[in-house]
Amino acid sequence: MFDIAQYLEKFKKFSQSRDFLRNTVAEAIQEVCKITIDTKKIEVKDGVARISERPIIKSEIFLKKIKILEILKKKTENKVNDIL
Repeated sequence: MFDIAQYLEKFKKFSQSRDFLRNTVAEAIQEVCKITIDTKKIEVKDGVARISERPIIKSEIFLKKIKILEILKKKTENKVNDIL
């Protein structure tokens, strides 16, 4: 018999992974730039974190991009390779 609970468990793991990456990006930005960003404004796809925030905040993140990426590569095992 087909167990729907086990099937749906796969999708739960994808959601948790996406939330982990968003939280990790937000924590790295908080650590380096001292800026708090809502995780809803971060989208991680194909190794690129896209941040939907005001231009002044994005500029500050871009200035410290190298330090942020170093932290992200360690914490996410190279799942996040760039920030836009």
